[in-house]
Amino acid sequence: MIDILRKIFKAIWPAFLEQDNDHLDPYFTIADYHKIWTIGITILATVALFPLFVATFINYQLFQESVNSEIVFRTERVTSNTRRVVSFFLEERLDALRFTINEIKYDKLANPTQLFEILKNLKLGFGGLTDLSVIDQTGIQIAYAGPYQLEGKNYSNQVWFIECQKHNFYVSEIFRGYRDLPHIIIAVKSYRPDGTLFFLRATLETQRLIQLLSSYKTGSYADIFLVNRSGIIQTPSKYYGAIFNKMALPTPDYSTSTKAFFTTDSQERSITTGYAYISTQIADTPYILMVIKQKEGMMGQWMEFRSKMYGFGAISIIVIFHIVAVTCTYMVNKLYLADRAKAETMVLMEQQSQLASIGQLAAGVAHEINNPLALINETAGYVKDLFEIKKQYQNDNELLEGIDDILEAVERCGTITKQLLGFAHKADIDKQKVNLKEIISDVLNFHIKESEYRNIKIGLDVPEDNLEIETDRGKLQQILLNLVNNAFQAVDVGSRIDVHASSSGPDKVVITVSDNGCGMSQAELAKVFEPFFTTKERGTGTGLGLAITHGLVKKLNGNISVESKENEGTRFSIILPTLIGEEADGNESSVS
Repeated sequence: MIDILRKIFKAIWPAFLEQDNDHLDPYFTIADYHKIWTIGITILATVALFPLFVATFINYQLFQESVNSEIVFRTERVTSNTRRVVSFFLEERLDALRFTINEIKYDKLANPTQLFEILKNLKLGFGGLTDLSVIDQTGIQIAYAGPYQLEGKNYSNQVWFIECQKHNFYVSEIFRGYRDLPHIIIAVKSYRPDGTLFFLRATLETQRLIQLLSSYKTGSYADIFLVNRSGIIQTPSKYYGAIFNKMALPTPDYSTSTKAFFTTDSQERSITTGYAYISTQIADTPYILMVIKQKEGMMGQWMEFRSKMYGFGAISIIVIFHIVAVTCTYMVNKLYLADRAKAETMVLMEQQSQLASIGQLAAGVAHEINNPLALINETAGYVKDLFEIKKQYQNDNELLEGIDDILEAVERCGTITKQLLGFAHKADIDKQKVNLKEIISDVLNFHIKESEYRNIKIGLDVPEDNLEIETDRGKLQQILLNLVNNAFQAVDVGSRIDVHASSSGPDKVVITVSDNGCGMSQAELAKVFEPFFTTKERGTGTGLGLAITHGLVKKLNGNISVESKENEGTRFSIILPTLIGEEADGNESSVS
């Protein structure tokens, strides 16, 4: 899993953010790849994601409108269905009273025994009736059939009695009355044979009506109840008040049709309110049916669907953005790598041009120096000959050694000028047998005084069989001299430098020069053989030493590599063929 994440990160992370391009910047065609990469991702992501955002926004709006319409429609449908049931419940019992008062004579209705039989039959046919009574025009109850002792009660001051005199039918609110229990009164007006009024009144069970309302509840988030036209609750409400208390919502305006709308309740919950004024075909009623549904509860399934939609949208955005980032990074990386390759070629051409100029300069300097060197050499030789001829100087060894030192120094300067000419021009290889221990010792002898002064220990490890190879003595000496010089410059007082030589197979030898000095960083290692690159302070190095060393090793068909760690030291390894005519393992230097 970690490898997969690493590959994904590498695919979307641009290479140009990790490269050291300071020396290449002047040669890049495009100056700011980071800006191009950022703009590219921004434009591609915008083009790809903008339609998705627009579609999501439009879909959200349509979704909201569709859900709201569906919620209102469902609420209206439940309200309408419940309204019809309540209306039918009341109308059916009013019709039963009307039929009874029209078909049965007054004398039988005024007879309590006959009235009990009529009540019994009505209960069997319709149900929901508690008692039945006959009241004369003065409001006195003259006959009663039911479980209470209400004979002789005077209802002349009761609202239902007064209203029923004005109309032929009456449906009361739910109230307690004489029996102190919630009940509904329905009454029908009629006339006796002598033309006087009388009323047939029935009491309805509220529990039957409450059960009818409860059967239409569609969940724990729904509340269905009745209120009167003053907003007083008539049947139990789950959330908006107790029976006979003021409803905790505004009383809706009168309407002949069912209505539904969105609003908020006293607890700031979003609700859908459906209501309908209850009426029958033969009489109005004081009831308003209230259907309240909490929007959050109704939208449970819709919210789940919306969450899935949003999850799909979020995943789509992540996938699209990742594809955009990978695509843009791939394209910019391709452009960057091509531009970098061109810049590196330009830098290499500039370096080669500089080397050519330095080579020409070196050749001119070498030619100019060779002439005075030849004169010094001839003069010193002539002086030595004179001193050897004259007897007074023949035994002056110190003087003769001084002249020999001059001649040796002239010879060494001649060798150096020859190498300068070789740097400028392709010099021929001067093959000869070389004893490695001897040539390494000669190079180290140049630094004996410095090592003693700085207390630097020099270790030499060459096999006793005295390895011999066929190569160019001068070039090998220059290679070793450059490496040992660098080692001395890298170490502090009391440090150590080791030179080791050994066979590597039947046809190769390995020479290593190691120190425990300051070492180099990985960034410096990558450029150690580049011309003009130096880790020394400004003005103390040209950066050509290792570049020339690298070139000399290649001319000897060898290979050079370097290992180094900061504050731990550096080790250069040279692999040379035992016979210069044979190819070494590789012609490229390596850095580790």
